Amino acid sequence: MLGHAEIEALIPHAGDMVLLDRVLSYDEKSILCVAVNHCAPDNPLQAKGCLPAICGAEYGAQAAAIHGPAIAGVIERAGQLVLLRDIVWQISDLSVIRDPLMVHAACLHKDGHSLAYGFRITVDDHELLRGECGIILA
Repeated sequence: MLGHAEIEALIPHAGDMVLLDRVLSYDEKSILCVAVNHCAPDNPLQAKGCLPAICGAEYGAQAAAIHGPAIAGVIERAGQLVLLRDIVWQISDLSVIRDPLMVHAACLHKDGHSLAYGFRITVDDHELLRGECGIILA
């Protein structure tokens, strides 16, 4: 549905920090994206050849950031990530996964001032990481 260039136009990151490659689907409540750069040696979040699982939260936050603009077709208001919570991971290093990461995000709360999203990263329906993020709107 949306490719890397369209994603880059919708989020405040650019270049290598755009971690998601494609948006596969979305509706009013959720979005499904795919990422393949988690095992690339030039991933900007890698340290000493390792992509710590906690970095998966950035993948989830980027999916959340894309969701609203994907629905509206434009960036309505900028937001700032202010909260990560309930992060649980099943693997310590995401770079050892060779298959594409499926990044799911679902809106848990939305009002005129803030958003909350739950996110999950899976491979072949096996959950690698999950958590929640909070966003304050400008």
